[in-house]
Amino acid sequence: MNIIQKVSPTTLLFGGAIVLGIGFFFGAQHYLRAYLSAAEDKLAGQYAPKRIVVAATDIQAGDAVSASNVAARNVPSQFVSSNAVSPDDFDSIDGQKIVVALRAGDPIERGQLERPDRPAFSATLVSGERAITFAVDEISSISGMLVPGDSIDLLYTGPGITQNSFRGKDGVPGPKELLHVRPILQAVPVLATGKTTQKRVVPTDDGGSKEVNMDFTTVTLQVLPSQAEEILMAQKLGVLTAVLRNPSDAKTASLDPLDETAFKRVAAAPHVSSGVRLMPYVEIITGGMGQGAQRSRATLEDSPLLAMLGVGQRPTAPPAPAPPDAYNAQARMGISDPATPAPVTGLRSIATVR
Repeated sequence: MNIIQKVSPTTLLFGGAIVLGIGFFFGAQHYLRAYLSAAEDKLAGQYAPKRIVVAATDIQAGDAVSASNVAARNVPSQFVSSNAVSPDDFDSIDGQKIVVALRAGDPIERGQLERPDRPAFSATLVSGERAITFAVDEISSISGMLVPGDSIDLLYTGPGITQNSFRGKDGVPGPKELLHVRPILQAVPVLATGKTTQKRVVPTDDGGSKEVNMDFTTVTLQVLPSQAEEILMAQKLGVLTAVLRNPSDAKTASLDPLDETAFKRVAAAPHVSSGVRLMPYVEIITGGMGQGAQRSRATLEDSPLLAMLGVGQRPTAPPAPAPPDAYNAQARMGISDPATPAPVTGLRSIATVR
């Protein structure tokens, strides 16, 4: 009794709060565990995992399936395709070729495999044609929306020789390569598309460079052997861009290139109408004899002296010679009169005034 009387009310309240806190802590833990367990049971019933075969690495079209490039993963059964391959059925697809490119983690389905009852991809090509696959970035592949069956034009952007290349510039002899855009292939059918990741060196904010992984769309086109050579050369020299077109559009677009000189020309040279007459002028140098010379221009209307001297005027036809005098023997023989001064010719168009 004395012990209880010695305990202060504050201590009793503090101890009671501690006991209640511990009780609430264990109660909340029990509630959360029960709630999470019920949620897990509910999800397990809705999303029961199923083990399937997926690509362990990127697999290109034409590569054979083997234990080195596939793996087994648990995937919710709700998202598993009916054509997915289970690990127990792996022996039935071991060694078969993939007909479409796969990325790491993509499930392997039987529809993606080459079967004996389905002809190989190369058998779909017409004799004399080829299928070429190359990577284009997101912009060049129309944001990755290309699908088999589309028809595209291929545009090349890079240096080359155009008509404007032969215009002299900066004193450089010979043609000059200009940046230009031109179509190299038109109405090319798309046979297949896929995804790939390649390393690219990109500039950084501090002026350096770094290597990053970039996603590209692979496009497989049906072309002739000579067209395949053009695509490979264009990839080395510049940039290829795919332009989507309507498959029923059989009209051939213009093959004229657009170079940087024509693109930058936003205005034509000033045109002088036929009714405007340009007034001729002469240059007058004033000064000399140790003084600084000054240059000025004057037209015939501004300087009567120039008009009187005949400077800048168009030459007129000489007057017809007078018939020889029958009593003048020198005139009949073609001998000029020594008293007649010779006409003054060869006036210079620069007048010097001191």
